[in-house]
Amino acid sequence: MKRNLLTLFAMLLAFAIMSACGSSKPAVSQEDSDFVEVADPFEELNVLSNQIIEGGGVAAVGEGTSARRDVAKEKATANAQGKLAEIFDLKVQKMKKSFIEEIGSATESEVNEAFTSVTKTLTSKVLKGATVHKSKITQNKKTNQYMVGVVVAITPKTVNMSIMDELEGSKPQLYQRFRASQAYEELKNEMDAYEEQQKEEIGRAS
Repeated sequence: MKRNLLTLFAMLLAFAIMSACGSSKPAVSQEDSDFVEVADPFEELNVLSNQIIEGGGVAAVGEGTSARRDVAKEKATANAQGKLAEIFDLKVQKMKKSFIEEIGSATESEVNEAFTSVTKTLTSKVLKGATVHKSKITQNKKTNQYMVGVVVAITPKTVNMSIMDELEGSKPQLYQRFRASQAYEELKNEMDAYEEQQKEEIGRAS
């Protein structure tokens, strides 16, 4: 009788352990419980911005939040313009590097001076020529605040012609060397490619 009781007790204990193991759930980390992946509401704007940059233009995505929709858009535009100035500077620096590599380091100081002047002189002018290419508006259902995203961009023709005009006016001799360089040819190709793209888009729309 005692042996039967011990056997029954052992069976019940084993069953209890198996049930506990089967019902246990994997521990959820604090990070998993607090953070979930959310979609980027302005992903398509970033894609458009990158396409414009790849085509030789200058573009940036800005975001702004406000209880008023028009103010949110103004904030987003200002935010994009600040980023645009940095991207324009990077474009000029890339162009300068390409030009120096082509003509040699003997005139590096002159080229540095010329392109530094271009950046300082044109930044404000170029930003004035920037336009909002696309915008997207979202609204918080709880707070009724608006969050606006915009793509502010400048076409390759506007950017490149501004750079070339400034070089021609400030450093005419250097500009003549620049016109004969591969760097100049790349700028011209960017403008031609953009013009062709615009014609195709107009043709599809008509």
